[in-house]
Amino acid sequence: MSSKNIARPILFFVAICCFFYFNKAQAQYHIIPRPAEIAAKKGHFILNNNAVIGIDEESRSTGIYLQNYLAQNYGLHVRLRTKPTIAAIRLINEAVDTKGAYHLRMTRNTTNISGDAEGIFYGVQSLLQMLPANGKAPILLAECDITDAPRFQWRGLSLDVSRHFFNVDEVKKYIDVMAHYKLNVLHWHLTDDEGWRIQIDKYPKLTEIGSRVSDFAKTGQYRPLSNLVGGGSDGFYTKDQVRDIIKYAADRFVTILPEIEMPGHSEAAVFAYPELGCQDSTGAKHRVEMLDPSENTFHFYEDVLTEVMDLFPNPYIHIGGDEVEMDQWLKSPVAVALMKKEGLKNVREVQSYFIKRIEKFLLSKNKKLVGWDEILEGGLAESATVMSWRGEAGGIAAAKMRHPVVMTPLPYMYFDAPQGNELLEPIGWNPTVPWQMVYNYEPVSNKLSADETKYIIGVQGNIWTEKIPTSEHLEYMVFPRALATAELGWSPRESKDITRFADNMNHQYGFFKLWNLNACLPYIDSIPSMVTNHHDYQLSLKYPLKHAQLRYALDGKMPDSTAKPGTFPVLMRLPLKDSIKLATLTSWTLNNQRVKQIATIKHVDINPAIEPRETAPGLTHSVYKTIKNYTKLDSIAPVASGIFSFPQPVALAPEGTNTWVKINGFIKIDAEDDYVITSGFEYSPLLLIDNTKVMSMSKNRYSEPQQALLHLKKGYYAIKGYYLADEYNVAQDLIRMKTTKGKVLEPGEYLFH
Repeated sequence: MSSKNIARPILFFVAICCFFYFNKAQAQYHIIPRPAEIAAKKGHFILNNNAVIGIDEESRSTGIYLQNYLAQNYGLHVRLRTKPTIAAIRLINEAVDTKGAYHLRMTRNTTNISGDAEGIFYGVQSLLQMLPANGKAPILLAECDITDAPRFQWRGLSLDVSRHFFNVDEVKKYIDVMAHYKLNVLHWHLTDDEGWRIQIDKYPKLTEIGSRVSDFAKTGQYRPLSNLVGGGSDGFYTKDQVRDIIKYAADRFVTILPEIEMPGHSEAAVFAYPELGCQDSTGAKHRVEMLDPSENTFHFYEDVLTEVMDLFPNPYIHIGGDEVEMDQWLKSPVAVALMKKEGLKNVREVQSYFIKRIEKFLLSKNKKLVGWDEILEGGLAESATVMSWRGEAGGIAAAKMRHPVVMTPLPYMYFDAPQGNELLEPIGWNPTVPWQMVYNYEPVSNKLSADETKYIIGVQGNIWTEKIPTSEHLEYMVFPRALATAELGWSPRESKDITRFADNMNHQYGFFKLWNLNACLPYIDSIPSMVTNHHDYQLSLKYPLKHAQLRYALDGKMPDSTAKPGTFPVLMRLPLKDSIKLATLTSWTLNNQRVKQIATIKHVDINPAIEPRETAPGLTHSVYKTIKNYTKLDSIAPVASGIFSFPQPVALAPEGTNTWVKINGFIKIDAEDDYVITSGFEYSPLLLIDNTKVMSMSKNRYSEPQQALLHLKKGYYAIKGYYLADEYNVAQDLIRMKTTKGKVLEPGEYLFH
């Protein structure tokens, strides 16, 4: 064989290898949060044992972090060198326009990560997400060029340690995962009714008594903690432990925001020092969770905050201010005298006076006050930053007043809510909030002007732990929803793509296993509850994680772990006479996690099409106010009516009142075919076709999806529906319709009246 002939198979082999490497490179770009710019290259970079990481003094701590991470998780032992001539990875400190910005350039020979100190750390996190979750040395990485910077400087996650206490190692693990996804503010909820968790030298009873509320409750010396699963847990952090956690977080560029609650949510402090509590002139004995606005109280909390400020370098201090039981002040001689002395007209102004007194003290110590949106009531403190949790209204109002705002509204940013069907998920507060709802949220409201939007300084996910007694449960509730928060806070608004994010998120489960993180598993997204007039129904179940197994039953009874498992994909052919109740138990064999789902597949009969008639585009709609139950809508007069021309929204009723909407009309079918009907509402409307229910009301679109699969002949089908309009669904699709072949129909083509 000639040398020319020998070269051909070698070149072919090289071409195949390059093809493999290039395609593997594409598969490695699953970085969360999504970088602003990422360009794939055709080559690859190899990371070996004994590789050199080049550092300077500004990047030394990040270099040590990277060195330890690679050794602990991959058995890779790399060396640190200060400004070496040759290095596999270089961490280069340089000036940037945006704090936290970085540039990562990976070539065949070296990987350079440049930026300010914070940006270099974030560049390292992007590099770590390009590593295989279960790889060993040497590691092959795809060449790329990443230019990146954060959208917001406040990308937060809270941790409530008052209701259930979490130890130092558990807090550090929480910080570790935050840092991996470029979340940079840990809002540490240290005090509340159920426990005081931080050592205060001047007032030792705060921890001697206030941190042991659970123990006192069990012996009958404190009210029963019936709002806490398991009755709560006790503990507190010493000052040395707090310093250790702050240093640990700072090394990962996470700033800790301490929260010391006042004037409400203060029962643990009042239990330790009863003189702080709101006195009742009637002599009635009741639960006291409110602080009396006395000089003694203000001196006490100035002392407390002084010790807190000495520990935390954060320029912000969170003082709560939410859910204040203000009526208690009306019975307090101190509060009543204060109102008379200061000319305060109502208890809301007492709340404002209290917050402003604390603000004045914080400003004297060069600190800034943060509070929940209730601090707007009675007059907002001059320098306050507002966390908007009761929806967006408080944040919008504060931004219009030129105050900094962190958007953290219900329901989207509350991770103590279930992630799936409430009957199948661990107990939680509030309606279901799947990760998709978090991702779809936009923190900058269109109600703000271009100038006002600059006061939205960030976004934050919150977790309250009344129902969360263990760190494993905590991780299940927070992750992966926190990843959606990370992308909201970091990535450009215009790059949002829920399908791409879902794919990137599913690739994180290998890292979750690597870090021993108990994140909630993905759900099977192909099992909606279905209404169909087909007599046979075919269902194909797929799952995004390898090595997952499925157990299922068709009688609605959830299978247990003793049932024989099958592997994905699963194809089902279901003959339909009435209804089948599908119950699934999906387990991931890599860490023994599992999720449960239920769906009903129901056979219905749809009346034949009505003969063509004279119609006009759009549906008729009627609007009603202050009605609690939609069943009354057919018997009362509406306050407004008109034609619902998509995508024109129905106008909402005045703030504070419900806006019920009833729609009527026809679906016009031009060609006989199979059609899929869904809704884009996050919480579904009630829809009926020819008086047959095809969609139930208030089901979460992501956790309890619903579809109608109907074979429809040419002609008109009567449709009506009911839903409760809100500021979110006015911008969402009431009805979506497509053929089973994937052709999407425009509403103007098929909705008539």
